[in-house]
Amino acid sequence: DKHEFYEEIDLDKKDEDGNPRYLSSTADKTVSNKYKLLAVLVHSGGIHGGHYYAFIRPDGQSWLKFDDETVTKATKEQALDDNWGGTPEVVQGTFGNQPRVRFSNAYMLVYVRESEWDSIMCEVTEDDISEHIRARLRAEEEAKERQWKEKAEAHLYTTVSVATDRALKRQIGSSVFFDLVDFND
Repeated sequence: DKHEFYEEIDLDKKDEDGNPRYLSSTADKTVSNKYKLLAVLVHSGGIHGGHYYAFIRPDGQSWLKFDDETVTKATKEQALDDNWGGTPEVVQGTFGNQPRVRFSNAYMLVYVRESEWDSIMCEVTEDDISEHIRARLRAEEEAKERQWKEKAEAHLYTTVSVATDRALKRQIGSSVFFDLVDFND
C-alpha cells in the first residue's frame, strides 16, 4: 500500500481541543518535537527476496544513495517519492502506455530532532574512528593501490610455462587426464 512520509514532521501539533495530537500526555513538552528526515532505508524486491540500499543526506540538504560499495548523488524524488510503494501506475513507455509497478518501499525512516541536529551531525575526525576500523581502511587502500600498480604494469610481464618430454610422459596415462603436465613441478 502507498504510504507517504515527509522531510519534516512536527509532533507538537495540537488537536481541536488544544491537546498534543501525536505525543503522549507524559511526553516532555519543554523541548521542540520537530524532526528532520536524515535517512531512508529502502527494500527493493518482493516478499521472497530483494535488495537493500539507503538514501542519506548528511548535510541536511543533498541526498546521497548508498548501494553496496557505490555512493551516488540522488534527487529528492528518488529518495522520497519513489519509495512510497503503492499500486501500479500507467506511464508513457517506448511502446505506448505501460503499467509501472513500484518494487521499492521505504523500510525504515531515520528522523533527527531539529534542536539536536548540529550535535548529531558534527564533524568526524580521525580520532573518532576506532583503530581497528582505521587499520582496515588503510589495508583496503593499500590493496587497491597494489591492484592499480599491477594492472598498470601488467603489459611489462608475461608468464611462461615450459613442459618437458619427461613431464609429459609422466602425466599421460595416470589418473589425471585433463592436464598434460603439472606446471607446479
